[in-house]
Amino acid sequence: MARAKAKAKATTATGTPAPKPEGPIVEELYFRSDSAYLCLILNRRTSFVRVIDFRAGALPAKRLYIQSIAKQEGVEKVITLVEKDEVSSWTKVGFVREGTIPGFYKRSDGHLCGCVISDKTASPEVDDAGQKLAERTINAGKRLSKDIPETFRGATVTEIDDDDAFKARDAAWKKGEGIGAFDTFGRDAERAYYECSYKKAKPNYISSEYQDCFGHSLIEILRSPTNDDEIRALVAGLRQIGDELTERGIVSAFAFGPSDDEMLSAAYLAAGYRKTGLLAQGIRVKDERRDAILWTRKLANPAEDE
Repeated sequence: MARAKAKAKATTATGTPAPKPEGPIVEELYFRSDSAYLCLILNRRTSFVRVIDFRAGALPAKRLYIQSIAKQEGVEKVITLVEKDEVSSWTKVGFVREGTIPGFYKRSDGHLCGCVISDKTASPEVDDAGQKLAERTINAGKRLSKDIPETFRGATVTEIDDDDAFKARDAAWKKGEGIGAFDTFGRDAERAYYECSYKKAKPNYISSEYQDCFGHSLIEILRSPTNDDEIRALVAGLRQIGDELTERGIVSAFAFGPSDDEMLSAAYLAAGYRKTGLLAQGIRVKDERRDAILWTRKLANPAEDE
């Protein structure tokens, strides 16, 4: 099977420099000092930054650097994934613990800390109305998915080349339909892309970015389903991808979806995913940010193999 290497173009930084106003869609930015070493994976398409911290510790310099880059680039959402004992370091510099990915580090969970960039020291959190909206969405998704059996015929799931996936991505984003960017999320990861269809429904596309060394995979669905047949196409795709990832030894899969998207939620629920977090302004839909449900599925338990 074809596999695409997911790489971001990299640049280095020392102190608090600013990147070029116009640059590649995804770029790695590095911050080094005597006591801090960060990698920022900047996504200009989605106005999103993932922070990879190579040295633990609650340093104001980390927050200042991240905030300076975010404001320079118009980024509104920043996240980092860390071990449990590092969560307090990030909450001390204004981040909020927003979710957990079981098995993110194979034998331990990844804890997602997020920050909505603003002038305030503390990051805004999902309010009560946002929490209730996510719960209503999940309940509606359960109703929509209850009639989808464990197996069904009529679905076609085909692995495709990255060029074909990117063409579909560009077309969907041009129409304002895209929710999955198919861009780099991690460092030195592999990607696979799939076209999913069911009966006469319009095909949809799924990306899987995985890292064998850590045993986790980010799942992205290109666009939200619009009817029951499109939901089934995605369910078939998610199930097949889950089987293939399990065969590779991948332990966990995770995804982000708008907290008000009932049909997308139905697809994840029918494929065995569950909500393990809620991110304030965690996803970009068209030209606005929405709260995002963190969907996760534990594919295997490495402890059982020992």
